[in-house]
Amino acid sequence: MKTKATKTSELIEVEDHFANRPQTKPSERISGRLLKWKDSDYVAFEPQKPRDTPARTILKEGKGCQYYHNEGEKDNSYSLHVNVDGSEKDPAGALLEKASAVLRQYLKDEPKIDTRNFIEDSPELQIWHRKGKHQLCAFITIDSHLPREQMSGRLFRLCSEINKIIDSKKF
Repeated sequence: MKTKATKTSELIEVEDHFANRPQTKPSERISGRLLKWKDSDYVAFEPQKPRDTPARTILKEGKGCQYYHNEGEKDNSYSLHVNVDGSEKDPAGALLEKASAVLRQYLKDEPKIDTRNFIEDSPELQIWHRKGKHQLCAFITIDSHLPREQMSGRLFRLCSEINKIIDSKKF
């Protein structure tokens, strides 16, 4: 068991060791692992070994986008890395556009991505525009436990909301 005096002397030795450390950046940095064992003072450093083969093969590279194949001893996989500007109004849409532009030549079937940008999005009414099919879509939800007159009134009100959107030409 260590006494308080020995702990203090060890702490002073560690502080002295770091006091001698240069203040500039190191000229060389070696990646690796420091190995320690319990109940032993033995410490070993294993430097990281460079790979014989590259870890990845870039299949397609575009502006702000990389598609590559990862080679490994256990698993092989494909990865896609995409960057968009932070000032983008629709960053998720921009990411999908860049990804589809890079991956288009590798696709076997065109993916079906649900990219609904709702013009109106409320619990009772959802309206979106399918630009590819030139369709304005509306999904209306009415509580069936209401009396018929109230259900009819809500349907009429929601239909008038749809008419307002058609008249404003938001799509």
